[in-house]
Amino acid sequence: MRASRAGVLAAVGAIGVTLGATTAAAQAPRTVREFGAPVNPMLEGWYRNPDGTATILVGFFNPNLTQTVELPVGDLNRFSPGPEDRGQPTHFPPGRSWGILTIQVPGDFDGDLTWTLTANDQPASIPVHLRPPYFVEPFKDAANNNEPPTIRFAPDGEGFTGPPVGIARTMTARVGTPVELRVWTSDVKPEAEPEGFANPFVVVKALTLRWHLHRGPADVAFAEPVQEFEDSADQNPTTTATFSAPGEYWLRAEALDETGVGGSGFQCCWTSAIVQVTVSP
Repeated sequence: MRASRAGVLAAVGAIGVTLGATTAAAQAPRTVREFGAPVNPMLEGWYRNPDGTATILVGFFNPNLTQTVELPVGDLNRFSPGPEDRGQPTHFPPGRSWGILTIQVPGDFDGDLTWTLTANDQPASIPVHLRPPYFVEPFKDAANNNEPPTIRFAPDGEGFTGPPVGIARTMTARVGTPVELRVWTSDVKPEAEPEGFANPFVVVKALTLRWHLHRGPADVAFAEPVQEFEDSADQNPTTTATFSAPGEYWLRAEALDETGVGGSGFQCCWTSAIVQVTVSP
């Protein structure tokens, strides 16, 4: 089964009708504002794994234009029931962040699992599930055989494609000393552009690499948080990260092809991988 682009849009449009008041508000974000709004968890969809299990994909929307929200795991940022910590972010910059977390569940999962965020004293939650309208295919677009870019952290290292699963790389660093972040990328291009997909008013690069803070006790300064390339041939983008306090940080490397952020909302074709950095004084 494959969710078409039209089907995905229809499903998203129906959310406000099918969900309760709290979850509807989370899935259908309110108008942006300068600050003071809740941060909305978002259910992106789910997909099957070769071993018969399923993976649920979630993101978030922070409608506050000038407010980056920090929500430590616990009462303000939790999954329930079960473990509160499932690898979710604690750092929520303004805007929409697609597919920043995956949760593996049994293939017949029909349980009650909810992600709740409480920002600015306003809780917002979303249930996660395996309902058919939310089925997605993040590893290949059946319309044109496009696939996500591949990220490697060494020339001959393991390749990571699609949504983030676990920790892709571990590193160490010292406070105030820039640490090099180097990746190697490759990409499979689509056979044809889907009809009605191209936007003549938007210039999209063949490959974009972005770095994000996912978790951490303090800010991180990236020398080049966004790097864009005209050619999707194999690239070796390098930047640095400087940490302002000791502790454990999770960084997210995100590689986008011409489909853009979040696959322009259709979950293919982009890749995210988590880098864990232990920072000493």
